[in-house]
Amino acid sequence: METVHRTTVVIIGAGPAGLATSVCLSKLAIANTILEKENVTCSLWKHRAYDRLRLHLAKQYCNLPFAPPHAASTPTFMSKDHFTAYVESYVSRFQIEPRFDCLVTRAAHGMGKWRVETARGEVYEAEFLVVAAGENGVPFVPEVDGMEGFGGVTLHSSGYRNGEEFKGKDVLVVGCGNSGMEIGLDLCNHGARASIVVRGPVSFFCLLFLGQGMVHLGMQMLKYVKMKYVDSIVASMASFYYRDLPKYGIHRPALQGPFTHKSTTGKTPVIDVGTVDRIRSGQIQVVPGIERVLKGTNEVEFADGTTRRFHAILFATGYRSSANSWLEVN
Repeated sequence: METVHRTTVVIIGAGPAGLATSVCLSKLAIANTILEKENVTCSLWKHRAYDRLRLHLAKQYCNLPFAPPHAASTPTFMSKDHFTAYVESYVSRFQIEPRFDCLVTRAAHGMGKWRVETARGEVYEAEFLVVAAGENGVPFVPEVDGMEGFGGVTLHSSGYRNGEEFKGKDVLVVGCGNSGMEIGLDLCNHGARASIVVRGPVSFFCLLFLGQGMVHLGMQMLKYVKMKYVDSIVASMASFYYRDLPKYGIHRPALQGPFTHKSTTGKTPVIDVGTVDRIRSGQIQVVPGIERVLKGTNEVEFADGTTRRFHAILFATGYRSSANSWLEVN
């Protein structure tokens, strides 16, 4: 006979969203159980984030429910270590007890209840299911012709910590989102010769502009002004500041503010933390899309027909949600 654990709500994922959901439910005396596939809370931040990572939102927008405001001594833009320490204190304060090493293999609804199965052979039954596994479950690496024969190092950003091991080397960063741009800067700071693949328009916004965070300033204005007007102001500021980017091989999309961009595409605009200045100075190169890797070599051919030799290729190409592999819904 199988052992079935029964509760009111099963929460899958012990990241900030899963932990916050658990606290909110517990405050209403609703029984809940968190299942976490890793052996820690906030595993993405602890196990798969590079050393220099910081939140791009100011700390006052990053409070978890029922927790006190961040201390005055906390940096406005929290580091990875600051944020994970904050999450740990949250877990301790509310005595949250996730069930670790519980990889969910199937979650299906039938007969008025959810049945959740794990790789350890455990079964959980609940009235409600909360999927808090996030969008960053499985690292994604695109197929590149000839990549299997590349003679150098290949790495996904989830395995990157800092650029120390790449000092003095030529590194190609594939992906021009927040991770790709920030990793390119980190490589440069560690003495590597970084190149970043930019295939299409990139929407940049300053982390700080005239002493204020560009997005932070917009969020303050949103309290009093409609989104479309805030977006217009913030986008115009960014367009002015980054007006010279086309000569470096980077083109901005049609005028669109960060809040509309996020709501219409689901994607966070790139928050520039210093990468653009390194591109302007020539310390970081911008290259077009990859056409192929020349078989059995370290040579990469680009869409414009040029070739270059690299010691390493680093894929900052994001993640895919893992939920589709185990969540069964009509």
